[in-house]
Amino acid sequence: MAPSSGSPRGWAPLVWINGSILPAAEARVSVFDRGLLLGDGVYETLLLRHGRLFRWREHEQRLWQSLSLARISLPLASAALAEAILACASANGLKEARVRLTVTRGEGGPGFERLAGAAPCVIIALGQAPPVPSETLREGVAAVVARIRQTGRDNLDPALKSISRIHLALARMEAEEAGAREAILLGSDGVLREGTASNLFMVRAGKLQTPSLECGILQGVTRGVVLELAENRRIAWEEGRYGTEELHAAEEVFLTNTSWGVLPVGRLDGRSVGTGRSGPIALHLAAAIQELVDSECGGAQP
Repeated sequence: MAPSSGSPRGWAPLVWINGSILPAAEARVSVFDRGLLLGDGVYETLLLRHGRLFRWREHEQRLWQSLSLARISLPLASAALAEAILACASANGLKEARVRLTVTRGEGGPGFERLAGAAPCVIIALGQAPPVPSETLREGVAAVVARIRQTGRDNLDPALKSISRIHLALARMEAEEAGAREAILLGSDGVLREGTASNLFMVRAGKLQTPSLECGILQGVTRGVVLELAENRRIAWEEGRYGTEELHAAEEVFLTNTSWGVLPVGRLDGRSVGTGRSGPIALHLAAAIQELVDSECGGAQP
């Protein structure tokens, strides 16, 4: 279904907003919404495959954790949210999609003034989510280590998936200007954290390594799936604190998120990673995730 003039390229023409499904061109958020004015809200990105949500329970738990940390009270049950997502998908005629679920605190007054009785604003939008092309999987993408640093956990709990992402948007622009797909961020301590929209993995001496949660990263659902698959397939792995020296010396580097699954990195900061093409562990895990998604989402709708 082609997007309407009110739906940016890649997004489905119908959205769900505060209980109603309507054309994106007619959807409205108040100019006084705190999500718009202050970035005061949270979000989740999910994958719809074969008409089912992949790992909804994990995303659901993380959403409620974010809402709790943001002190936003949502008057909707988890089941209602899942039903709303599937209803929006059905209205758009989609069984395969990337889902963006956004919750803002709602309208506010001037500055940081909260309005008594203001209701949260809930928005569900669906976008295209094609699998990573096979050529990209084979060759990998380019990435850079950004100059911009990730915020520290002393500033914001990384478990709170906030819509306040201006520093990540700027880091992604830095990557794009360098001809790269993703930017990898360090913390103020010089320790590797994550990508702008991804978790980071590398392979050194045949062992899978990834920054630990204690480094101050988001607990990615796909990150958890990769570690689960590595454990089940007896791939040695560890979490820890790593710097750019370890990253540049890695035999393989790859990124994970809900939309990409596993996205291998072939070039980092203008230099080849390993052979300059995707490595065997990244390719193995990329295929394993696709198999798992098809296995868990291949049945009838919930």
